[in-house]
Amino acid sequence: MLGINLEADGASAVTPKPPQKTSTQMQVVTASFLSGPLPHPDLLAKYNDVVPNGAERLMQMAEQQQKHRHDLERTVIHGNVKSEKRGQYMGLIVSVVGLGVATYLAAIGKEITGGILGSLDIVSLASVFVIGKRMQKKELADKDQPFRKK
Repeated sequence: MLGINLEADGASAVTPKPPQKTSTQMQVVTASFLSGPLPHPDLLAKYNDVVPNGAERLMQMAEQQQKHRHDLERTVIHGNVKSEKRGQYMGLIVSVVGLGVATYLAAIGKEITGGILGSLDIVSLASVFVIGKRMQKKELADKDQPFRKK
């Protein structure tokens, strides 16, 4: 930088000015994100300072929670399978009884009533399977939707 000095006699002189010192501040911000049931490993180690074996106790708690959740999921899945089997057996019993009654009615001379009952029984069984298959396809498509490319 240059500075201009005016002398008493009116002359001017150009003299270089020493550079001014400026201070620069820099701030660094770091962030880390951790997702899951356990804290960051650095924080986990600090639990031992606060509670004796604190980190170990937290790990055991997380393992127990995971085991509990797996047991619940297993119980729900087995319960759903048993429920579906029970529903299929009940449907089989109802349809066999319906066809038996239709056959009995036809055998005692009420062919029209027996035919209507038998037809309704078969149509209802077929519709249950068709509707069930459509619902399965729709459910699979709904579950697959988030993974499709746009």
